[in-house]
Amino acid sequence: MQIDPKVDCSAASVVTLAGREWFLPPLAPRQARKVIPALMRLLPKLASLESAASAGLDEATFDELIDIVHVSLTRAYPALSRDEFLDLPIKTTELIAAIWAALKQSGLQSESDVGEAPGETAPASPAPLETSTI
Repeated sequence: MQIDPKVDCSAASVVTLAGREWFLPPLAPRQARKVIPALMRLLPKLASLESAASAGLDEATFDELIDIVHVSLTRAYPALSRDEFLDLPIKTTELIAAIWAALKQSGLQSESDVGEAPGETAPASPAPLETSTI
């Protein structure tokens, strides 16, 4: 999956999904208009999701996790279709960890509020997955 060369990933979080590293840069309005309302709905459940991995993870909550992470990734990977994303062998714990990165990159919480989110690493080389294909 190629990174959009027009997107600056220098401030991106790097999340691991399906055993691969993905850039999750600050969101543009195209992503934020979908991600922020979903995060606001999910925020009350976030603490229980982190502490019990899947406690309270009903179908609607799981769908919200999927939507938030997929849409957030489309900032750097606009060609990543929902179907491609749904076919990746992503662990639930990876999805939950990626939510913290999306929360930071949406601007809802500052980096000092979130710190280094569970499962998130500091930005690394300029292109995780740059030469990988899905």
